[in-house]
Amino acid sequence: MVKRFLGKFSKPEKYVILGLIAVILISSVWHSILLNGSSQLKPVKGGSIIEGVVGKPQVINPLYSQSNQIDADISKLVFSGLIKSDRGREILPDLAESWSVTNSGKTYIFNLRQDVVWHDGESFDADDVYFTIKLLQEDNYTGILKSGWQGIVVTVLDKYTIQFDLPNASTFFLSRAAVGILPAHLFAHLPIVEIGLTEHNQQPIGTGPYKIVSSLSARDNINLMANKNYYGESPYLDKIVFYFYDTEKALLQAIRNGGVTSAGFSVLSESLDINLPTVNTYVYQLPQYKAVFFNQLGDNQILKDTAVRRALALSTNKNKIVQDIMDGNASVADSPILPGFWGHLPQMEKHDFDFVSARDVLDKAGWKDTDGDGTLDKDGQKLSFTLSFKDDVINNQIAQSLISDWEAIGINVYIDPVPAESLLDNVIRPRNYDALIFGQSLGSDSDPYVYWHSSQTSDPGLALAIAYDKDIDGSLEMARLTTNLNRAIGYYHEFQQAFANSVPAILLYQPNYVYLVDAKVKGVTDEINLSSATDRFTNILEWFIKYNRVSEENIEVPTDASAETKETVGDGGE
Repeated sequence: MVKRFLGKFSKPEKYVILGLIAVILISSVWHSILLNGSSQLKPVKGGSIIEGVVGKPQVINPLYSQSNQIDADISKLVFSGLIKSDRGREILPDLAESWSVTNSGKTYIFNLRQDVVWHDGESFDADDVYFTIKLLQEDNYTGILKSGWQGIVVTVLDKYTIQFDLPNASTFFLSRAAVGILPAHLFAHLPIVEIGLTEHNQQPIGTGPYKIVSSLSARDNINLMANKNYYGESPYLDKIVFYFYDTEKALLQAIRNGGVTSAGFSVLSESLDINLPTVNTYVYQLPQYKAVFFNQLGDNQILKDTAVRRALALSTNKNKIVQDIMDGNASVADSPILPGFWGHLPQMEKHDFDFVSARDVLDKAGWKDTDGDGTLDKDGQKLSFTLSFKDDVINNQIAQSLISDWEAIGINVYIDPVPAESLLDNVIRPRNYDALIFGQSLGSDSDPYVYWHSSQTSDPGLALAIAYDKDIDGSLEMARLTTNLNRAIGYYHEFQQAFANSVPAILLYQPNYVYLVDAKVKGVTDEINLSSATDRFTNILEWFIKYNRVSEENIEVPTDASAETKETVGDGGE
């Protein structure tokens, strides 16, 4: 048949046809070898992604972005700090190329890079750092970063050297130095109260790997382009576009129909079951926990009884909350220092769900049902308290689950669902509750002092478990004072044991963050200890879409997309 086919052509034509067949066969074999594991991907620059997010930006400024996830996301890409963290929260140089610690851990001297320019072409130097930190210390600065910088003396030693003198040694000071630095030449003329206003942050200028090329007035999206003057390794992705959605359901639909390249979800459990072959799923544990906090110093004296708090912990079915309410999109939490943070103690005593043990604890403490009404009492006082929480679907479901568990051991619980707009001013700030369901986000700082030390129990402190416990306070104080990380970790182990003994709160769960990314985007990883959802961009410089394939013999296929018979150029597919 082949002879009959070739017989129709002249001799020169036969040679051309046979040559083409040979090229096709050789190219097919080469392509097959590359696709079957005997080659590696070599990233090349180019390509863009569309990141879908819920909500809209307000103030893209690293000193004011903590209350808005989108602001924080974009700020991370646009601004840089003196230091940065890697995937495992290890501290690396960033705007500072090195630093030294003297004076028994109370003096830090940072040597700044001298090759950094702002996105508008102006040079970066120590004056920018000085301006930023002094702003954080001003009375008129209202952001949440203020407390971490109080009492620290900042001194410019020269154009590229700056010194920080701390009132006390701190193992965790360096983590605070990750705060994004602002350009003094653009903000120094403004009154402090105006620096965080939207109108002064319409076209943010930073030193980070990406710069904003569209104004915030374009409300449906923001475009970021790779910073060609970036002082570090240049990113592979040329462009990142943020598109804004009103709900997680709308965002999930966008990832399903290809409207966005990537999208993150913290509530919608359906995101775990997307089952699209063209989408990769990355699951992170967020550095947050939902908990029940007890007010031991309030009007209800019952919660002062350690036996009552221990029994409440033993009768709380955390697994049921995780599986039935969070649809498995969370992990049971027991320790106030979460996994991945310095000092986490995996073998900390846990109050596993056990109705029998819970009843036994109460019985031994003298709580009996003397009148047969189903509620325990002691010395004429009923075992009863009020449970407050933000009035939303998830918290209502958690409250009903807790009440069901606690009533089973003879505890009567009243519920107090509070509208979101009044929770802070009417409940949290005045500490007006018996018990409170609430979530706390730990951020990047491994120091739990601000959440659990008794000095932080009054507003504006962040401690919501209202109590004084000398063992908890003492271990937290010692951890703060030492400059030796291993000693600090030892004190944090003591803190967790004291926490288990005292039960100032019941930790319920640690939520997950689900990140869906088009499979064409390479380099994304879930092997990151997140400080916040923003940290999904920790290794953004390693993300790529375009690539060449390199064989085991180190033969690189040329990057000429027009000659597919000579190369395999990746645009995300394999």
